[in-house]
Amino acid sequence: MSQAARTRKASPAMARGGAAGRTSVSTSKKRTSAATGRGSDAMAKKSLPAGIGDDAIVMLKADHKVVEGLFKQFEKSGNDPSGKRAIVDQVIKELTTHVYIEETLFYPTAREAAPDTAEHVLESIEEHHVVVWMMSELASTDTSDERFDAKMSVLMENVRHYVQEEEKEWFPQVRKAMGRAALQHLGARMAAAKSQAPADPLELLSADA
Repeated sequence: MSQAARTRKASPAMARGGAAGRTSVSTSKKRTSAATGRGSDAMAKKSLPAGIGDDAIVMLKADHKVVEGLFKQFEKSGNDPSGKRAIVDQVIKELTTHVYIEETLFYPTAREAAPDTAEHVLESIEEHHVVVWMMSELASTDTSDERFDAKMSVLMENVRHYVQEEEKEWFPQVRKAMGRAALQHLGARMAAAKSQAPADPLELLSADA
């Protein structure tokens, strides 16, 4: 057999071998890229400033759930004066901290990012004003007072109303305007500021609104 014939017969096998080699290299590159991508994601997460976790909206929604849980405990507390007192005191603490980080950090930042929602911010501050004074009254009202349960019921009604408006109407607009990264950084600032919240609801900004 001539050298040319042997070369022609060998060519298909060589071609197959070359294709397999190229496939192997391509697959290897894809695996390397995927691994590199995962590594980059991990590095990106590690590069976030300390304290960044939940974004601001996720944090506020979590606060809402905590308060709602306390409301439900109160509704099931029956005629237990000491239990009611403890629940109301915890509600006042949770809501005071929540309102503080909203008014000092979240509202100003969100209003700047989504100026079309400024009216909602103003209405929320007025709603806070009512809630803050009701909390102050509850703090000084004895559980034996016939107005105690009525005051708590009105407080719960007001809070549930504004929570529903925030979560269904306003939060989606703010998330769209700010984006996840900005909300994460804001969330870190809000988490750090919680320890600075006053104990007295009347020290909140909305108390003088």
